[in-house]
Amino acid sequence: MRRISLTRRTILMLTAGMAFGCPAAAGKVDALSSLLADRWQQRYGGKPGGLTFLALTPEGQFFVTTLADVTPNSHFRGASTTKTYTAAAIMLLDQRGQLAIDDMLTATMPGTNEPYLPDSIGFAIPNKNQITIRQLLSHRAGVFDITNQPIPAGLSVPYSGMSYLDWRLKQDPNHSFSVDELIGVIAATHVSNSKPGESYHYSDTHYAILAKIVERVSGIPLDQFNRHEFLLRHGLMNTHFVADGSESTLPPPAIPGFSLENGIVMPKVNYNYSYDPGSGNIFTTPADLARWIRILLRGEAGVSPAQIARMCDVYADSQYGLGISRKMSGSFTLGFGHNGGTEGFLTNIAYNPATDSGFVMVSSLIDFDALVPQIVWADETAALALQLIAQT
Repeated sequence: MRRISLTRRTILMLTAGMAFGCPAAAGKVDALSSLLADRWQQRYGGKPGGLTFLALTPEGQFFVTTLADVTPNSHFRGASTTKTYTAAAIMLLDQRGQLAIDDMLTATMPGTNEPYLPDSIGFAIPNKNQITIRQLLSHRAGVFDITNQPIPAGLSVPYSGMSYLDWRLKQDPNHSFSVDELIGVIAATHVSNSKPGESYHYSDTHYAILAKIVERVSGIPLDQFNRHEFLLRHGLMNTHFVADGSESTLPPPAIPGFSLENGIVMPKVNYNYSYDPGSGNIFTTPADLARWIRILLRGEAGVSPAQIARMCDVYADSQYGLGISRKMSGSFTLGFGHNGGTEGFLTNIAYNPATDSGFVMVSSLIDFDALVPQIVWADETAALALQLIAQT
């Protein structure tokens, strides 16, 4: 399991946000198509996969892809862009007074006698009485990362020295992972990365715990909460959060995804995507994801502008706030958003309030041999595309 997001032939689409008869707009789409094709050819020419870019700007909507048969409504795995939804759910509940993000996990939920996490052995995670909800949101709680870290050796559990996810999938490839299960592994092994508030350490398990908090506060699972509060209300009908381990295939139409590892490219069509509830289990489309990040950060998705400001108040050492990071490419401001990386896809989303522009950039080849350089390259490509659109 992996987590963390050609030729000159291109498919060009000028979508409804732009007028077909506008020569300036058409010229920008042509230039965008050449930019993406050139960038892909220079880095991954001859390998499968490609780039898909969608921007929502005051000038209109721009969509370009280097892939055949891909449209703004083609599905892909958005990985950690899921965290923007989970953070939005928490901030909406805080806004309504149903929780307070500076509460400890052992504090009682407003209006109840119950703590945010159950007072039971399955939820007895290290430093539980010192961790706040805000620290989970900002990856500063020190919680061990079940998704990306192997369990230390020498522990009296059958998965000692192994990835818990890999161990469980060997027992049952269609196993449906739950937030209780993942938190329970932390409780059983008592593993931790650091003391709460000590430092930034990205951990998907922070967001599994947040998913449990949403469930306990709202009374419904996080995926249902997101569907009711965000997806249905804002017409994001091509977005879905995977909870069933047997739901391994993207719904049609889908972007074919590929992973590059140890010099070998492999197609990634079917695999269990339930392993990251609350943190990285989203099926979505370029159209839905670009719209989501724009309406969220404009304060139009139900989370108030004041709460959005809190989310975008990033820490200097990480440039990460509350489920949102500040994104730059060199000196160019991409905006506020999130990356997502999983088998088959590397995704970048951001919204810049200064220009009222949001974008999604999807690479359908993720390069595990050079992941950090690929992220930098993808950011550079998005910056070049946005600068091109901004030209008069």
